[in-house]
Amino acid sequence: MAATGRETAFRCLIRMKEDGAWSNLVLDQALRQLPDHRERQLAAALFYGVLERKITLDRTLAPLLSRPLAKLDTPVLVALELGLYQILWMDGIPNAAAVNESVSLVRRSRCKSAAGMVNGVLRGFLRSGGPLPEPKGDALAQAEFRYSMPRWILEVWEKAYGQEQAVALAAACLGRPPLQLRVNTLKTSTQALTEELLARGIRVTAHPILPDCLTLEGLGSVGALDLFKQGLCYPQDTASQLCAAAVDPQPGERIYDLCAAPGSKSFTMAQRMEDRGELLSFDLYDHRVGLIHSGAERLGIHCIEARTGDAARFDAGLGEADRVLCDVPCSGLGVIRRKPEIRHKTPEELQTLPPIQRAILDNAARYVRQGGILVYSTCTLNPGENEEIARDFLHRHPDWAAAPLPENLGRAGHMTTLTPMEGYDGFFIARFQRRG
Repeated sequence: MAATGRETAFRCLIRMKEDGAWSNLVLDQALRQLPDHRERQLAAALFYGVLERKITLDRTLAPLLSRPLAKLDTPVLVALELGLYQILWMDGIPNAAAVNESVSLVRRSRCKSAAGMVNGVLRGFLRSGGPLPEPKGDALAQAEFRYSMPRWILEVWEKAYGQEQAVALAAACLGRPPLQLRVNTLKTSTQALTEELLARGIRVTAHPILPDCLTLEGLGSVGALDLFKQGLCYPQDTASQLCAAAVDPQPGERIYDLCAAPGSKSFTMAQRMEDRGELLSFDLYDHRVGLIHSGAERLGIHCIEARTGDAARFDAGLGEADRVLCDVPCSGLGVIRRKPEIRHKTPEELQTLPPIQRAILDNAARYVRQGGILVYSTCTLNPGENEEIARDFLHRHPDWAAAPLPENLGRAGHMTTLTPMEGYDGFFIARFQRRG
C-alpha cells in the first residue's frame, strides 16, 4: 500500500529528531515517493507545521502527560505532536481523524504499546475544550509561546532591533515562505518565461526592485517544472539575488565566489556578466561542488569553473580577482521560515561562528586586486555575525574602506533585510573596496 501524507510526515519528523538532518533535504527526498499531489501537500503541511510549532505543541502537551516529554520514545512524541497540530491548526481535518490517525501511526511503529496512551492524551485534550493555554509572562515570553520562537533568539533580536520588531520577526517566521525564481536571461526573457508560467496555470508577480525576479503561486515543486529542467529558471530568494547585485560583476571580469554551493549566487552573477569572463565558484566538499557544476551545465553557463577549496585558507596559485563574494557559514536566523529546525539551535553554537567568519573574510580580502570589490554576506539577523564582523574588518585592515552599494539598492555600505518589513529573507550584506 502506498504511503500517506501523514506517514511521510511522521517518518520525516522522526528522522529529523534522531539524525539531525536538514528539513528540506529530508522532506524533498520523501515527497518523491508520494505520487498523489494531495498527499504531498498534506505531508509538507504537517511536517513543517510541527517543526515550526514545536515549542507551543510541547508546552501544551506537557501537563497532559504523566511523565516528562524527554522520557517519551521519539515515535510517541511525534505522533502526539502531529495529532495536536491537526486539532489546533488544520481546520479541514476532523478532530476524530487527527486522533485516530496518530494512534494508527504509533500502532505501526516500534512503540505500538503506547497507542492507548496517545489516544487518551489527545482525547483528554479535546474533552478539556481544546484551547491553547494563555501565554504568561512578559512580551518575549508570550511571543516564545505564541510563535514557537526560543527566548534566546528573541533576546538577540530585541537587543538589535527593539522589542516590537523582535516579536514581528518571530511572527513572520511562521508559514511557508514565498517561492521566488530567477529568470535565466542567457536562455530566455522575463516576459517569455512569465507567459510560459501563466500558460501552465501558475500565478506570477514581478519583483518591484529586482529585474528578472519572479514570485510564483500555485506551484508545488520547482524541480518538477519542465521550464526548470530546460534551464530557463532556478529558485533563488530575493535577498540572495541582492548579494549578487551587491557584487555588481561586469562582463569580462575575474570573480571569486568562495562559499558558492549550491550555486545560485554564482549563476546570477554569471548572467550579470553576460557569461563573459571568469567566475571561480568554490566549496569545501566535492559533492557540493558537483551541484554547482551540474547547475551551470543545465543553465548553459560557460564562464563558471566549480572547484573544491577552503574559503578560510589562502591559495597563492589563484591570483587576483576583480571582485570576491564570501557568503559565509552563519547561524541562519534570517531563514528560519525556510529551515524551521534552526529554532532548536543553542546560543552556544553562535559563539563558534564569528572566528570562522573573520577567517574567511580576511582570506577573501587577500585575493582582491587594488581598487577591487569585496562583499561579505550572511543569512542571519545577529549583529555579532554581521555589523560587528564588518566593523572589525575595517578596523584591522586600513587598506580597505566601506564601499557604497549599487544605486538601485538605495543603501549605504551595508544593508540588513528584515523579513516582515521588506518581504525578503533576513540577510546582511556589506561591501568593501580595496584602496588603490
